[in-house]
Amino acid sequence: MTRPRTSLLTALMLLIPILLGACSTSMTAPQSIAALPEVIRSTARYERAYLLGPGDQLEIMVDRMPELSRSATVRADGMVTLPRSGDIAVAGLTPMAAAAAVRQRLLARVRDPQVSVAVANPRETKIFVAGEVNRPGAVPLRDAPTAAQALIMAGDAGKSAALSNVALIRLDADGRLNAHILRNDARGHAGLLLTLQNVPLQPGDIIVVQESGGARFARFLQTYVNAPLGGLTQLMAPYVQLRLLQEIDR
Repeated sequence: MTRPRTSLLTALMLLIPILLGACSTSMTAPQSIAALPEVIRSTARYERAYLLGPGDQLEIMVDRMPELSRSATVRADGMVTLPRSGDIAVAGLTPMAAAAAVRQRLLARVRDPQVSVAVANPRETKIFVAGEVNRPGAVPLRDAPTAAQALIMAGDAGKSAALSNVALIRLDADGRLNAHILRNDARGHAGLLLTLQNVPLQPGDIIVVQESGGARFARFLQTYVNAPLGGLTQLMAPYVQLRLLQEIDR
């Protein structure tokens, strides 16, 4: 089903020299919707983190104690079983936090254990497409390095989508989620794809397409930027790569 759409995208790319005069992207100076001040003051910083989940194969090493080191797979219940430690819940933890949990359990039996945890089969990096698209959800970044390819992988924009209402939500360097509205000067589907082809993606990016109505679109984006435990968590589970830092700005 996706092959004809991919061929369409390829054909459109061949028209770039002809159409460059008719379209451009404002990604270099995007209109942004930042988190509300009260959100920033209260909770609201994120960081990218690999969170362990069922099926992850772990290499758990205890320094100078090979009898306590082993390979273990995170079970469906989120646990791993280790010598002298029994079952330990690691799902939802970073590898560093899992190492700390194992160390804490060993302290009752071993003097000052030094523990490290590595993931032997890390899950591939994802980006996410939401809103008025035919197949919203997670897309492997290796298959969609640009916003145009992400849109095609998500089954393209739906019939009720407004082609001018497309945004990129990205985690900035300060740990804030920020929505960049992607504007294009060309009209129609071809112009949108040519614009989005100029937007490279990063791990954890979210492409949002919404129906007509500029004010409604802005309110829709607030769901992701300012209420991330609602729309954002539902979208990204079970591929969550953002971790909420529960901080109170003082």
